Amino acid sequence: MSKRKPFDPFHKVCCKYGAPMGRRDAKHILSVWDGCLIARHCGGTDCYDKGGAYWGAPLNIWAVWNRGKGPETVTYVRADNDKQAKNFAVGRTSK
Repeated sequence: MSKRKPFDPFHKVCCKYGAPMGRRDAKHILSVWDGCLIARHCGGTDCYDKGGAYWGAPLNIWAVWNRGKGPETVTYVRADNDKQAKNFAVGRTSK
């Protein structure tokens, strides 16, 4: 039985011709009805996430997705913490 690799929203990017600016979202507004929301900080340094994509400053980028549906539902937001990131991902604008 093979183990499924966990979803990584900040996978390594190809930087052969320079770092890409940000990442592509699969979906812009998430639904809590699609399953539990997961939020992960980009974990990089300077203006780059841990996979090498460029975001500019400040580096307050969060990936938010529905559990078990990462590639299909991931969206990227700027937020101060995971709670705020989840709120922004579902379309709530209040902090």
